Amino acid sequence: MRNTQTVSPLLKYWLIFKMYWQNLLTYPLNFFFWRFRQFLSTFTSLTFWSVVYMGTADAFGYDRSAMISYIFLTAFLQSVIQSTLLNGLAEDIYTGVISNSLVKPLKLGVMWISQELADKSMNIFFVICESLLLIALFHPQIYFPELAQLLLFLVATFMGAILLFFIMLLFGTIGFWSNETWGIRFLFFMMMDFTAGKLYPLDILPATVRNILFLTPFPYLAYAQTQLFLGKYSGAQTVELFAVLGGWIVVLALLFRVVWNHGMKTYGAVGR
Repeated sequence: MRNTQTVSPLLKYWLIFKMYWQNLLTYPLNFFFWRFRQFLSTFTSLTFWSVVYMGTADAFGYDRSAMISYIFLTAFLQSVIQSTLLNGLAEDIYTGVISNSLVKPLKLGVMWISQELADKSMNIFFVICESLLLIALFHPQIYFPELAQLLLFLVATFMGAILLFFIMLLFGTIGFWSNETWGIRFLFFMMMDFTAGKLYPLDILPATVRNILFLTPFPYLAYAQTQLFLGKYSGAQTVELFAVLGGWIVVLALLFRVVWNHGMKTYGAVGR
C-alpha cells in the first residue's frame, strides 16, 4: 500500500477526486435517483411553461425564449452550485466520523474541495446529457448571450458555488452541538428551492418580498446568475452583483472559521 507521506500534495487530492468518482460509479443507485429527480423537475417546468406560452407571447416580463432559457439555466446551476456532498457534514461531526479525516495527513479544506469538484463535475456531465435529451423532446428556442456576458455568468456561477460551499460548512458546524440535524437540513433545502429562484424567477414576486429575499445570500445561488446570462442586469447592477457575492463569501468564510474553531475546542469525537 502506498504511503501517503511520499505522495505529492497535489496527487493526494487528485486521488481523492478519483476515489469519489469511483464510489459514485460503483454505487450508482442514489446518484441515479438524484439525477432522475432533477430531470423530472426540469421536464415538469418545461411542460408547465410551454402550456402557459401557448396562449401568450409574454408572461411576467419573459418571452418564451427567455423563460425556457431560464429553466435550462436553473437546471445547470442546480448541478454546478447547489449540488453538494457537504450536506452530511453535521452528521459526520456528531457521530465522530470526521475524526478519520482529522488524523490523516490531509488538509481538511482541500479534501472537501476535491470531493465537491468530483461531485459537481459528474453532475455537470449528466445535466448536459439531460439537457440535450430535453432539447430533442421540446425543440425550444434558447437565448445565448455575447461572449463577455457569458464569461461574467461563468465567473458569477463559480462564486455562487464558493458561496454555497461556505454556507454548507457553516451549516455543518451544527453537528458540534446537536445531533438533531435532519429536520433542519430538510427545511433549509426547501427554503433554498423557494428563495434561490430554482422554481420560478424571483422578479415575479411582489417587490417587498423580493427585497427581503435579497437581504439573504440565497438569490445569489441561481437567480442572480440567470439574470446576468439573460442580459437583464445593467453595468451598475452587474458590479453590484459581484460586490455582494464577494461580500457574502468573505463574511461567511470568516464566520465559519470562528464557529469551526470554537466547535473544535468542544469536539469530543463521540462514538470513536
